[in-house]
Amino acid sequence: MTRESFNFKVSVIVPVYNAAKFVRKAVESAVHVDEVGEIILIEDASPDNALEICTQLEKEYDKVILFRHPNGENRGAGASRNLGIVNASCEYVAFLDADDYYLSNRFEVDKIKFQDRSVAGVYNAVVNVNLDKADFHKIYTIIKPIDPDKLFHYLLRGTYGHFHTNGVTLKKDLLDKLRGFKTDLPLHQDSELWLRCALAGKIVAGCIAEPTSVVVTHGSNRITSKSNKSKLKYWLSLMEEVSVGKIGPYNYLILLRNVFLKMTSFMDILNVIRRIRLL
Repeated sequence: MTRESFNFKVSVIVPVYNAAKFVRKAVESAVHVDEVGEIILIEDASPDNALEICTQLEKEYDKVILFRHPNGENRGAGASRNLGIVNASCEYVAFLDADDYYLSNRFEVDKIKFQDRSVAGVYNAVVNVNLDKADFHKIYTIIKPIDPDKLFHYLLRGTYGHFHTNGVTLKKDLLDKLRGFKTDLPLHQDSELWLRCALAGKIVAGCIAEPTSVVVTHGSNRITSKSNKSKLKYWLSLMEEVSVGKIGPYNYLILLRNVFLKMTSFMDILNVIRRIRLL
């Protein structure tokens, strides 16, 4: 397949909640990128005037499409991303939080990697900047390319790092197959989905040496803390998706270790026993 014959267009999904000050920058960082076919805004009943700004952006840019949940309800980031996935018209899907923004190189390597039609997803480096700490910069990345067959194992262990939602591009049919994000998880919906993606498709390294987007940390971010309780729920949710037969004894032991490290009560132990699957 030649580069000329490969039509690489991405649906960028942006959940919007309480981000009136930031969403324009997010949209405008993506709207002029050649590989972006559409930007789907999901306004999630923001308490600020984000809906007004999203409506303006839809009028200004042909690529921007605005959706809301039924009756204008607030349903959270995972449900908002899922609504975007359902309505995406491009073969490829990427995500961008409304208070973050893409850099100009966001899809440069993705476009090359996806010319291999067996590739189902690409992960890239992301930089985190803190508006309250001018000298704070943290890179979210996988520090070395990983064989796709081993990606689940290394994400489970965290050996070589993790990737951020803003740096992931996936085939829409993979997301459809996996039914998107689990909305019953209050946190870690993205990490849980990336593990399932690593099991279900060929996910490869893109631009991992330099950032392709920026995560902005500020006082009004929707999620500010991650407790042991939420992490336990995340690992238990993953246990419902896998078995020893599916991921192998060694990976299952690692998963059990992750679960046990977050348990704090006898009821947690019973909960784990109930979810253990051998086949």
